[in-house]
Amino acid sequence: MSWWRRFMTVPMFRGMIGRVSAGHLWYLWRRMRDEKPHRFAGQTRINTFFPPAPSPAFDRFCQAVIARRRVPYSTYLAVTSSCPFRCSHCSYAGRRASQMTASEILTLIEQLKSIGACTLGFTGGEPLLRAELEDFVATAGPELATIVFTTGHGLSSHWARKLAAARVTCVTIGIESDDSREHDAVRGAAGSFAQAQQAVEACLDAGIYTAISTVGTRKRIASGCLERMYELAAGWGVGEFRVLAPVATGAAAGCQAFMLSQQEQNALKDFHAHHNRRGDGPAVASFAYLESAEMFGCGAGYHHLFIDAAGEVCPCDLTPLSFGNVRQEELASIWQRMARWFSRPRCKCLMGELAGKIPAGSSLPLPRQESELLCSTIATTPLPEVYRRLLGERTADGNPV
Repeated sequence: MSWWRRFMTVPMFRGMIGRVSAGHLWYLWRRMRDEKPHRFAGQTRINTFFPPAPSPAFDRFCQAVIARRRVPYSTYLAVTSSCPFRCSHCSYAGRRASQMTASEILTLIEQLKSIGACTLGFTGGEPLLRAELEDFVATAGPELATIVFTTGHGLSSHWARKLAAARVTCVTIGIESDDSREHDAVRGAAGSFAQAQQAVEACLDAGIYTAISTVGTRKRIASGCLERMYELAAGWGVGEFRVLAPVATGAAAGCQAFMLSQQEQNALKDFHAHHNRRGDGPAVASFAYLESAEMFGCGAGYHHLFIDAAGEVCPCDLTPLSFGNVRQEELASIWQRMARWFSRPRCKCLMGELAGKIPAGSSLPLPRQESELLCSTIATTPLPEVYRRLLGERTADGNPV
């Protein structure tokens, strides 16, 4: 089964043969044993880190890789700061309550296309609170793969059909536990688990590629909750189970105990590989695995970008540092200026290194001057393995990759 699944990816990357190093392609091919490529609606999907293929978004991704360009492969855009819930781990907590107009967002989407973005995730707050969300999704395609990250609040069959008509690439619904009472306790709202389940059903009925996501906390690892949530995802029939890495940011700012030990990160890596090698069930996309030093590392500010609801441009959705505001300056200028601090990807999570350096009680994100000063204190790390092979950096003994 694993060999057949790996062969599914050959047509996806055929255009790179002879245009990037054989060592890079061979390394990715071997790593595909830990992924679960699958077909949906005539396309091959590895996980939501990659656009589906064939698609214009995947073509843009391949062209950027071949050219070794620094582009925001994935950009997450908060379309609102409003949310009906107050989760204890919310990464958006502490930011100013403001939001761009629909016109500003539509203009921003065109700017993202012009600088080479391939995937655009709509988040918040709760993005479904924006009545114009379907217009944002439709405008982004087909050049950009689109993901809606939602709690499921208000995601009715009618909403799902509108998103399907706008050709959304994926809807990802957050789940806090396989137990409805625990989930509702985290959300602070009775019935929120039932809402999430109904949202999954509505998306599947509308023919939307659907995923569920959770934060891989140490409690969920130790208690077996992650395993039970995987079985829940399989029972609901979703295509993917995303497992986010806990980061001391937002509502968890300053809580270093929220971060995982290396042993716990390894447990998430094993979870990723184990379930992807299974013949059944949804694909797993664990950040601990995909953003490890052995894979893509941290691409914050290099191949990833976050723009909050007020227009502040940050390296990622977990790093509350602003390098400019798109309401005051063209995104291309901000992105180009960020290259001074983000000229290459990192082996370690950027926010993992900065978490204890952002003053408590700060209004977030930090303004540009403070953000630039803080990033100037971060040491350069070796390249993650995938990029080391792609960019041709030599090994420690001086031999080429």
